[in-house]
Amino acid sequence: MILNGKRFPAMIAAVLLTGTVLTGCKGNSSEGLWVNIEPTESAEFGEPKYPDGTYLTQEVKEPAPDPYADDTEKLSDGVTEDGIRYAVYARHAEITGHTEAFELTELTVPAELEGKPVSRIASVPVSDEIRFEVNESGAFFGCYSLNTVSLPDTLTEIGDYAFYGCKNLREINIPESVTVIGTRAFSMCRNLQILTVPTGIGRIGDSAFAQTPWYDSLLFHRDFIIFNGILYDAGQRCPDNVRIPDYVVRIADYAFYNCNDIKSVTVPASVQKIGKCAFCACASLSTLLIENPKCEICSEASTVTNRFADEQYIFNGTIRAEAGSTAEAFANQFGWRFSSDTSAVQPEQPAETTEPVTETGTDTEQTTGIES
Repeated sequence: MILNGKRFPAMIAAVLLTGTVLTGCKGNSSEGLWVNIEPTESAEFGEPKYPDGTYLTQEVKEPAPDPYADDTEKLSDGVTEDGIRYAVYARHAEITGHTEAFELTELTVPAELEGKPVSRIASVPVSDEIRFEVNESGAFFGCYSLNTVSLPDTLTEIGDYAFYGCKNLREINIPESVTVIGTRAFSMCRNLQILTVPTGIGRIGDSAFAQTPWYDSLLFHRDFIIFNGILYDAGQRCPDNVRIPDYVVRIADYAFYNCNDIKSVTVPASVQKIGKCAFCACASLSTLLIENPKCEICSEASTVTNRFADEQYIFNGTIRAEAGSTAEAFANQFGWRFSSDTSAVQPEQPAETTEPVTETGTDTEQTTGIES
């Protein structure tokens, strides 16, 4: 199965479809992620190599907090003349779904409903009992009539599956006020060509743009897909010997998954978190240099592997970092080879002596069964 342009085994794909997001091993908290990271001038990096628009941000901004996080008591529900369902709270309103009569081709989401600012397009409900069953009247799920969407600058969140499967949607301009884009929010929008991601985005859910021409273009043209300091994906132009840009603060879950050609990776001191399966199934990876001695690394063997065979993870390369670092503790935890020689960043010939690791514990069940 292909997610974000990469091939995932069916077991992993099934887990991701249930709502896993690209936010690292320990939940959605990003507190402290942007601390002490100075904004970087775009001019330092020159012009983009390829004329595919302003998709890769080179400035890092701390996302604005949700001003309505504590406004949770719903007062009433309503429906607009165009068939848009909504809910009203004490200080804000949310778009919740659409009626069977909804057939707009050009949608302008209102900035205000019943005197309250519209701050969220709510997530589409997913059944807990029947996996993958969703409420097809939720948000704008499967609204085939939509061609273009305009969103108000009052909006802060686009929920899970909000525009999933809008196969005729071609253009959407996401305002700078949005800090969260949910899981599979625009997935399967097979004609989506034009989309803007806010420079201050705080979280993008798993496979938010999967199977869209817009994201496929990014994957083809870019070395890395980076939004507001978070590296979400390695593009098809990713080099064999990788130096991650020093404005990146986090490497997201599955960012380099199945990147078989990369041989060495240098993770700069700016990176504070490395997510689940970030370097999983990287068959040629022989050197991983982590420059931040306090980098938080997802504590699963699948985070850094060459392959998975006989129900065991195998990594024949070397993790390099300062002695006493979190990287050394990670390597020791799983028996991966470690070196405190941080000057060596060139790839080396993988050794054949590393013992494979069998993953245990409830936190890792969703990643077992990875195939090479």
